Amino acid sequence: MASKCIILLLMMGPYLVAAQSHYRGTYAVNLASRFGGAVASPSTARAQGQVLPQPQGPPDNQRPLEEVQPPGNSQERQPQNPNSQIPPQRQPANVLGANEVPLPTVSNSPTRPPAKQSFKDRFSSKLFQPIASRSQRQNLVFSPVSVHALLGMIYGASEGRTAQELQQAGEFGPDPQAVGQDFRQLIKQRRQLQSAELTMASRMFYNKNMGGINHDYPEYAEYYYSSGIEPVDMGRSRETAGWINAWVSDKTRNKIRELVTPSDIDGQTEAMLVNAIYFKARWATEFSATDTISGKFRRGSGAPSNVAMMFNDDVFGYADLPDLGATALEMPYADSEVSMLILLPYQVDGLAQLEQQLARPQNDLNRIAARLRQETVTIRIPKFRIQFEQDMTEPLQQLGVREMFTRSSQVTKMLDRPVRVSKILQKAFLNVNEAGSEAAAASYAKFVPLSLPVKSREFNADHPFVFALRTPDSVLFIGHVLQPTAMA
Repeated sequence: MASKCIILLLMMGPYLVAAQSHYRGTYAVNLASRFGGAVASPSTARAQGQVLPQPQGPPDNQRPLEEVQPPGNSQERQPQNPNSQIPPQRQPANVLGANEVPLPTVSNSPTRPPAKQSFKDRFSSKLFQPIASRSQRQNLVFSPVSVHALLGMIYGASEGRTAQELQQAGEFGPDPQAVGQDFRQLIKQRRQLQSAELTMASRMFYNKNMGGINHDYPEYAEYYYSSGIEPVDMGRSRETAGWINAWVSDKTRNKIRELVTPSDIDGQTEAMLVNAIYFKARWATEFSATDTISGKFRRGSGAPSNVAMMFNDDVFGYADLPDLGATALEMPYADSEVSMLILLPYQVDGLAQLEQQLARPQNDLNRIAARLRQETVTIRIPKFRIQFEQDMTEPLQQLGVREMFTRSSQVTKMLDRPVRVSKILQKAFLNVNEAGSEAAAASYAKFVPLSLPVKSREFNADHPFVFALRTPDSVLFIGHVLQPTAMA
């Protein structure tokens, strides 16, 4: 009989920004011999003469932010010292290449790379629709990559039908070690950012009174997912809840202070997996706070509301999408490859239909981004601040992840006995303002021509829209805005 495990996803969307955080671990592993294809401890591997993968550059199709590699170098080996006794390093097979294929692009922009569809992007599109369809009366934000990373951790600790369901829903390859390597590279991207911050953190709190953990799991979780492991007394629910919430508050810069309550924990709780993601950045082209004025935001047939409408005019990625009945705008963050993509339906009440179309493979965000052109655009978008909590259990079950929530669960390699997942909960926070960060928005005077260029586009987000904070192959946060920030 499988015991129960609770998984908590903690996310802080950008204060334009996002709430996430980071715990780092370093270790080189090949747990394949003892962890079902996932990992073997370094000491055991050395004793058996195995080659341990050492930190190295990411594969060509999963390069960190701001890193550019010449084409054709993805297969080249690093020069080896002829006097070194260390054998050539090996990259785990099928990290991302087998899961990512180039797609045709219709963009005429000379700087827009060909569209690629990664397994992370496919998963984000699949998960968004069932969550969005249940949130048509409120603002929404969640982190697909945060959910995805936790599923990757569980995938590496599962077998049988449970592993098959996770593989299919998560769009994972057959090798959990290769999946973990890809998430490891994503976590390492934070080192490539300059003025922006992107961090991810995970920790497993397990009930020390009900047994131990699989002795191979900590190395696997730390190396690939930077996840710490901590024993707690689940029987002391108030103390344990306070301990977990303190860790969460620290990792999210105090944006999320209460993820769990004592009633969420009891003596039969085997473990809790907690994940936090934090993103903070400024716009590459900031809005002036002095240009923010009261504007009308329309929603359905009801009376429009007065909201704080920001203004900007500059060169941005822009595309008209008649097949989706929407217009797309991309606003980059400074010193990173992270950007916010906004999809504005033509119709005031067109949000639900647009979100349904985004679930189709041909409408994934990378394909849409490939259609953007750099054009002069006059922008009016509202400020918005979202706090959102989502139980991911039912949406994941809709995607086919079912057995791990039952007593037939085959999550067998996490603890020293089988365990089932009872809940996956995520809390998110996002605040979008003129600066695009937690910092107070500065006022400045921007001088513009008396008349705008003839070819200037207009993007007026005065009704509900979809947004996504994304890198070229990952969706950090996605959601929609129905109720922007009111004008003070």
